[in-house]
Amino acid sequence: IALTSGAVGPQSWGWKRVTMTGLIAIAAIIVGSVPEHFLREHIWNHIVKKHLWRVFLWSFFAIFIVEIGFKYWNLEAFVKTHQAWVGIIAVLIALLPESGPHLIFVMMFSQGIIPFSILLASSIVQDGHGMLPLLSYSVKDSVLIKLFNLVFGVIFGLVFYLLGF
Repeated sequence: IALTSGAVGPQSWGWKRVTMTGLIAIAAIIVGSVPEHFLREHIWNHIVKKHLWRVFLWSFFAIFIVEIGFKYWNLEAFVKTHQAWVGIIAVLIALLPESGPHLIFVMMFSQGIIPFSILLASSIVQDGHGMLPLLSYSVKDSVLIKLFNLVFGVIFGLVFYLLGF
């Protein structure tokens, strides 16, 4: 109620206020509709206790690396002159079955350092933890899916780069 009235958070209805209101509504629906066991074991004991600190650390270090790159190293000039290498590095890092390293490229895009085409290629290849269940079931299928994602990520990244994005 405080968020929607403007007492807490942004005063105007921008994307931040809409996003926060939506996330709070989804959280309220989840908390109100799932069994106590699910909340305690899966949400609290698993997601919050095991994964929240990783998300925080990845976020912190992604922001830290980009800021250090701005302050002590001419990161923007390096990226502008070596965009092909940055694109290759982005899709290779995206092969890791973890979403945290991808945050570095999201941060660089939000700062205007990399073009959308590099972020798009990285996003197509990167599937975060979604690959881990399949990896435990079939390594061959996991590798085939990753290769498929890699090929399409590189193709779409190049197309968007050539279109000026």
